[in-house]
Amino acid sequence: MASSSRDVLGRLSDAVPPAVVDRLADERSEVAPAGLAATVVLLRDHDDGLQTYALHRHNRMPFAPGMVVFPGGRLDPADGVPVDDHDLDDLAVRHCAVRETEEETGVRLRPEDLQPWARWITPEIEPRRYDTAFYLAAMPAGQTARDISGETSAAGWQTVRGLLAAADDGEITLMPPTRATLLELADHDRLASALAVGSDRLIEIVMPRPVHRPDGGWVWSWEGRGNRER
Repeated sequence: MASSSRDVLGRLSDAVPPAVVDRLADERSEVAPAGLAATVVLLRDHDDGLQTYALHRHNRMPFAPGMVVFPGGRLDPADGVPVDDHDLDDLAVRHCAVRETEEETGVRLRPEDLQPWARWITPEIEPRRYDTAFYLAAMPAGQTARDISGETSAAGWQTVRGLLAAADDGEITLMPPTRATLLELADHDRLASALAVGSDRLIEIVMPRPVHRPDGGWVWSWEGRGNRER
């Protein structure tokens, strides 16, 4: 049976961050559009386990400050015009993924090196929103990843399980899409195993939605799309 990014949603925390709860009090009617974007999970084998190249974003960044993320960014006109905005495996989006990876790590990939993995859309309550395609990619032989983005305080290879442990210990902060991806990859000790799963992958859209509980609190609903529920 094909795997899906929805398979791991039950393992994510449904707690809505306090800053988001504060925004929920604002009954604004306009929702910011979600710009097309792409991110690449660079992977390699290591004696300590499967590794990925992680970027620790500066606290001053307007989006995801202080978060640990994968290389990626927003679609640029130079990437081309997507044939269909609903198809995030469009060649233009792959070009975006390749370009952003090189700009942030120096690693040169080809569009055909990318294996579709997931698609996440930023919740409608956020002022900055992205419709992001997640790809897996094996680190090309003979190349070296380095921190050249200017958007990070640190970057480097870390084991998938090590990143999850650091997040659990409060040493780093992960956004739900990043954590979900790491949780699934943590089931694999080797690159070949992860890529084999990705080769038979069902891409389903995940857009978290805040839901108001009867006790007055807010939790994330991972399954739905659309406006907040009360």
